[in-house]
Amino acid sequence: MIIKNEDHKWIYSMGITLEDAVRLSRELLERCPKSKKGVSRLNYCRKIIEEGDRAVKEEEQTVTLREAVEVSLREREGRRPSTRRELHYVSKRILQSQTRIASKPLRSIKPSECQGVLSALFPTPRQFNKGRTVLHSVFACGERHGWCKGNPIKAIPKMRLRETEIEALPWEEIGKLLGAVQESNHRSLAPVLGLMLWAGIRPTEAQRIQWEDINWEEGDILLPARHSKTGGARCITLQPVLERWLVKVCGGKGRQGDICPENWNHKWQKLRRDAGMSEWQQDVLRHTFASYHLKHFRDLSQLQIEMGHSTSHLLRTRYLNMRGITREHARLFWSPREWC
Repeated sequence: MIIKNEDHKWIYSMGITLEDAVRLSRELLERCPKSKKGVSRLNYCRKIIEEGDRAVKEEEQTVTLREAVEVSLREREGRRPSTRRELHYVSKRILQSQTRIASKPLRSIKPSECQGVLSALFPTPRQFNKGRTVLHSVFACGERHGWCKGNPIKAIPKMRLRETEIEALPWEEIGKLLGAVQESNHRSLAPVLGLMLWAGIRPTEAQRIQWEDINWEEGDILLPARHSKTGGARCITLQPVLERWLVKVCGGKGRQGDICPENWNHKWQKLRRDAGMSEWQQDVLRHTFASYHLKHFRDLSQLQIEMGHSTSHLLRTRYLNMRGITREHARLFWSPREWC
């Protein structure tokens, strides 16, 4: 091949020598097959150049992890306040303590680096999995915007949770709690206590539910998807004991607005103290509901629907603990005339 004088000048104008141009051509040809069906060697080299150019441009089209976190948080502004608080808390902790990776281009961050961040900041399985979920959402946001190719968090398995056994509330303590809540200074908590105990509604869900969600005629409680912890709506049976409690103790029929009173956490803690319950396990009333429900009604499928679980696995492995619950106590638990 003869290189003309004008080609020689053009090569130098590109900032490389003729020797460099020859060396690059040789390296390119060495990476091309000598023959490929239907494609000339020259066209194949051109294809490699085009693909390489595209890959380099994609590599340059990215943002730092810090910038991706900011965009991801803005896109989730419509989530529930508690969810937003958790997203902001985890994100802030990662960015403040891991400044090196926070300033790295999103596209260049590897699974091993993410694993290191999660292991350093979130030592327990539950914390680790929450941190993993937040990072997963950040990289998913990056994928949508074209800032990274693939989500490195997918290569990191969740840590296995060792669920501790939660016993149902003892019979005597159920009585103490229901007795204390009927005192005048605690009566505002009576409706929400009834929903947690006889409908298995979580405390966070009870804080969002309204009187209008109770269908007195149909005998059920509608928990909308926006109020549910899992994001799925469910319809819970308004058991006769709960209906009587809401009507006689709480004057429920005809009421509107929020069921849960203001300053809920402070009032709830004071009620438990006045009832003589210094120790308290989270979600114990939901576990109590599940255990007494199965002991009395003996219908696992119905209980699964009431709890809003997609399968019965969680009920069998974590919720159901009927140790110490007699059939007589289970009958009285659901008796409309036992408590009011």
